[in-house]
Amino acid sequence: MTELCDLAYKYGSDKCPKIKHHYTPYYYKLFKDRRESIKKVLEIGIGNKEQHGMRHVPRSYVTGASLRMWRDFFPNAQVYGIDNDQSCMFEDERITTIYRTQSRVVDLSKVLMVTGRDIDIVIDDGSHYTSDQVFTCSVLMPLLKDDVIYIIEDMNESREVQKRLPAFKTKIIQFKESRTRDDKLLIVRK
Repeated sequence: MTELCDLAYKYGSDKCPKIKHHYTPYYYKLFKDRRESIKKVLEIGIGNKEQHGMRHVPRSYVTGASLRMWRDFFPNAQVYGIDNDQSCMFEDERITTIYRTQSRVVDLSKVLMVTGRDIDIVIDDGSHYTSDQVFTCSVLMPLLKDDVIYIIEDMNESREVQKRLPAFKTKIIQFKESRTRDDKLLIVRK
């Protein structure tokens, strides 16, 4: 368990092993030395208990759990979340939510008008549809700064998504200790 795992568990995010996925230990290693320098995080998919059959979340879950986790972990970051469900919208200290879908160019363009293009980290935890994952990454990546780290979570078809993003450097992260098929990440870089 890491500090990021503890934050995920505190808010009820399924990104930590105590709840479902094994992402937070990996994220901690990836980001721990950059905590102070990360200025903008964008997460696609805010989620709430009623949405997408989120039966695995604990009672401690709050809407925007992972947005709150990122805000607490990166002390100098503004955290943005987008979702196509109006009931997920909220505002909090250093958190801005945007009502948009990830499957339309016009919506993604409007998101960048709010966030700017200088995003440090993008996490796609949205629809989990392969077509949306490929589309969103293909649209956003060319518009973002060169050193952005783009992560697609909950990868059911990681090899297919990787194959459909040939313009970028990609790496599949699969967790051996996982109990679920979708416990994979795809790391995308320019």
